[in-house]
Amino acid sequence: MDSVKRTQLSRIRFQIQPTVSHYREPLVKRLLASKEFTYDLVGRPKNSEASAADRIASASAGVLSQVTPLKTRALGLLWWEAGQVAAVWRGDHSAYVLEGRIYTVSTWAAGALGKLLGRPVLLWGHGWKRSESGPKRLLRLAFYALMDGLLVYGDRAQELGTEYGVPAEKIHVVYNSLYSQELLPPEPLLRSSTGDRPTLIYSSRLTTRHRLDVLAEALSAWPAELHVPRVIIIGDGSERPRLEKVFARAGVEATFLGAVYDFDELKEYYTQADAALAIGGAGLNVIQALGFGVPVVAESGNRDSSPEIEAVIEGQTGRYFEAASPGSLRNTLITVLFASAETHRMGENGLELVRERYTAEAHAAAIDAALRRFLKS
Repeated sequence: MDSVKRTQLSRIRFQIQPTVSHYREPLVKRLLASKEFTYDLVGRPKNSEASAADRIASASAGVLSQVTPLKTRALGLLWWEAGQVAAVWRGDHSAYVLEGRIYTVSTWAAGALGKLLGRPVLLWGHGWKRSESGPKRLLRLAFYALMDGLLVYGDRAQELGTEYGVPAEKIHVVYNSLYSQELLPPEPLLRSSTGDRPTLIYSSRLTTRHRLDVLAEALSAWPAELHVPRVIIIGDGSERPRLEKVFARAGVEATFLGAVYDFDELKEYYTQADAALAIGGAGLNVIQALGFGVPVVAESGNRDSSPEIEAVIEGQTGRYFEAASPGSLRNTLITVLFASAETHRMGENGLELVRERYTAEAHAAAIDAALRRFLKS
């Protein structure tokens, strides 16, 4: 009887968010291999609310088969995820980890039901990405008050949450992940020779959240005495046709490769790069670059940036430039591209930080630790 009870108590209903995408595969595999909990995974197979050009590629069929699909009904911003409330009502799990999207009505209902029945309901998500005030802050605080704990992506979310009155013990930072530890290089990649001409790499979906116009303008006025960087752009999206024209009009050489998911192919491109770019809203593209040992030049203070921007530490893992300023970006790039020893040091620091916080192994271990903490409290 006790053995059955222990096995039952170890079961966690866990929602993969935002979708069961290609970059969630390593985390899914690590969670399923957990020695502490049995994870029953659920999630949306794809972000069907986005346009076809801006959709995130789903995970492989093998991984998708291990995640129960969530059916979502939408009315504008308001969503209802079928089965979430019913799962809490049945009470077959020790805890229920849901996506922390404030406009998902079923999550509010599941949290309220969990509170009524004494069944732990937790949220996993960004938390606060930026300072917030007024009705939206009050709405978010009411949302979080229904929940037993928050698993957030970054330290800033924890700082803001406690500042706004959420008990510190209710927030656990789990960071985020992209690759498994075993895929990371043992040291920063050695840059393949391209003469004296530096290479910049940008990797992200090409949407209105990620505007590269400032890069084209920065490079179009590059000092004549310095080699103009070549640019590799990885990613696809609704903005790609327009951006190709922007770079062509500016006379800046940029190779648009489209979406690239193969790890070895990505590694080859990052081997060519002296620095990576995070322009507009930054996210896992920061972790990808640092995971290859390539320092990041990032836009400062962009409201659309996700918590992964915290991995860019000024002078340690990269540099920041002033938002929407081609001149600031140009000056920052010159500082980074023509100081090879400093750039290599930042690459080493970035790779070490990813090993410590942002691998699938570290991510899954942090989630396990958060659940241990919340289930004991």
